[in-house]
Order: sequence, then C-alpha cells, then structure tokens
Amino acid sequence: MKHGLQRAILVAGLALGAAAGCPPALAAGHPPGHILVLIGGDTYFGESYQEEYARKGGTNILLEKSYDYGLANLSALLKAVDFRILNLETPLTPLRNSSLNGKHYVHYGDPAKTLEVLDRFGPIAYSLANNHTLDQGAAGLDDTRAAIATAGARCFGAGRNLTEAQKPLIQRFQLGDRQLTLAVFGGLEYTRKYDDEFTFYATADRSGTARLDASSVSAVRQAIDALRRKEPEVFTIYFMHSMANYSWKTPVQAANAQMLRQAGVDLVVGAGAHMMQEIEHDGGQWILFGIGNFVFDAAGRYGAENAPAFSLPLVIDFFVAHDHLQQSLRVYPIVSDNTLTRYRPRFVTDAELGVVDSLLAQRGNWDPATRAAVKTGKDTIGNYIELFGLKPKDPVAP
Repeated sequence: MKHGLQRAILVAGLALGAAAGCPPALAAGHPPGHILVLIGGDTYFGESYQEEYARKGGTNILLEKSYDYGLANLSALLKAVDFRILNLETPLTPLRNSSLNGKHYVHYGDPAKTLEVLDRFGPIAYSLANNHTLDQGAAGLDDTRAAIATAGARCFGAGRNLTEAQKPLIQRFQLGDRQLTLAVFGGLEYTRKYDDEFTFYATADRSGTARLDASSVSAVRQAIDALRRKEPEVFTIYFMHSMANYSWKTPVQAANAQMLRQAGVDLVVGAGAHMMQEIEHDGGQWILFGIGNFVFDAAGRYGAENAPAFSLPLVIDFFVAHDHLQQSLRVYPIVSDNTLTRYRPRFVTDAELGVVDSLLAQRGNWDPATRAAVKTGKDTIGNYIELFGLKPKDPVAP
C-alpha cells in the first residue's frame, strides 16, 4: 500500500469522522472475571511545541482549546479499562532552563494540568524510560516523580539511581479466587550520545533512566526469576523505548526484543517512533515493536518523513480459562497526524483499518498461520485488531 493512498484514505476518513461525531458511548463495565490493562504510547500535551508555535504567530492549542481537547475521542478507551500505563514523554516541572546543548526537541510539561487530566480516568502509571525524561536535568526528574506521587499515581523506568530506575512496576489484581501480578519494566535504548553528552542513563550514584542494551538484560532476567520464585503466575512486560523516529523497526530494536524474550519477558511493547511499527510473532509470543503515540500535541513529521500516521494503543485482557491465567491482545488503531485530526486523535475508519491491517501483515512478514491468528473487528470503543495464540510462558530459546 503506497503512502500516498494511505494519506488519501486518512483525509477521507477525517471528513467521515467529523460527520459521524465521536465514537459510540462505551457499554457500562466489561464482562466479570476479566481485567483490562491499557498500554498507550508517547504521551505529551506539547507545551514546548505549542508555545513555540504561538511565538511564531500560530495557535497554542492548549490555550485555545484546553488539555482535555486531545483526549475527547480516546476517553472511552481510557474509561473501559481497569488500569492504564502511558509513556510520559516529558518531565513535569516548572523548570525551563535545560542545559542540554545540541539536543533537539527539549520538553517540559505542566505537572498539575497534565496529571489532573490523565489521572481522572482511574488507576494509572507512567513509564519514564524515554529520551525526554531528563530534558530538564535531574531536578526535572525529581519534580516529575514527586508530582506523580502527589497525584496518587506511580511511575517506573527512571529514578535517583540505577536500582530505582531498574525496579519494575508491580500491580496486583484479583481475578475471582486468583491473584494476577503484573510486573512492568521500562528501558531506554542505549546510545553513546545519550550517555556521554546528555547523561540520561542512571548509574549507581546518578539519576536517570534504565538503559536497554545487552549489558542490562541480565538484571532483567534476575528480577524476573526472583519474582517467579515468589509468584509463579506473574506476567511480565517490558516497555522499551527506541531512538527511531517516524520509521519502521531498526536492527537494534529487533535485537533488544529478542534478548528480552530470551530473558523471560512475556510481552515486549515498544514506543518512541511516534508511529506504529511492526507486530511480529516469535514462535511463542507477539512482539509489538512500536505502538506510536497516544496523545502527543506536536504537529509531527508524518508527511515529511513519508510515514504512516497510525498508532496502536494496546489493551491486554487477562482472564482465567481452563484453570489457567490467560491473555488476549487488542490494538485499537488511531490516527496520530495532528495536521489531519487538528490535535484530536481518533480511532480509524473501516477503510483505514484495512490499511493498518495490510501494512502490519506486509511489514511483519506474516505467514498463513500468523495471518490466521489476526482478526479485525469493531466494538463500542472502535475498530480493533485482535492477536490470538498467546503463549506467555514460552520464551524464545537462547
């Protein structure tokens, strides 16, 4: 599918979406005996971008509309689940004096407004393992963690030292007479520039993010082994952040995902590229290399980079069947190009769903068996793609 045709379908879908209005209201609750967990991609209300646009004579969408504006079409999804995990792609701090000379796109965000809008939907946690968490230095990271704690939410993937940064988020749920323990790790793809020039990665005595490379995976394996000795049914997720922008997966992402699966991670989910990336099956489990943006209030570079303007918020459905804890995965594709949606991301139309499905099949090199394990559909939230055949306790052989 050519990108020009994708964009034509997107523009047509925008007009259709405007005529149809918001997605239908969510049916109350969900089936008993299920726990739904949302994982959303890059999230930032874009204060640094919006203020720059206004300085150049444009519009600051946050002042013209509000922080709620961009979530209007996604609120049903946020309300539908029991727990939410978002990649918070900014420090939350009043600081505006970054010393990161040479770093493009330095972020900052309003702590009170950001968290008030996002936290209202229910229990939530934020991954800080990304390439903007330290944009305002260690003080900005301290402000972010303090604001999240004050709001009653939690975070992972960064901390005052390496031990804190590597510590997974632990969330427990009751499923009938069974306890589900969810352990979510976060890590930022390692690059020498972000280590030597920007000092983003945590060390034994330095604040920063958890790093993701071959040297860090042994710690993940040890942590998972320790968790499973205490709680055999723990389900582990690694939320990995890549350095690739507006591109499909890189060899580094592929290598990192393989190492994490070999270390015993049940599900690898990526973010950072601002667009959807490949979904592949490694013989034991699905790997979602990049789920793109959730709400990200920058104009974006989809047209300039010839990138498909779709993202893939993920919902994991945990339930017990045949006396075993099981999971199913659904992604709800959204349009993330703010030049098309006017900073209000929306779920894809039927035609756009076909584009996303075809792109994923092509890029993921799905064989007939894999193709048969992927189904499209629509529910009260929107169009979705469901992934079947999960085997979370069967990591790839080393």
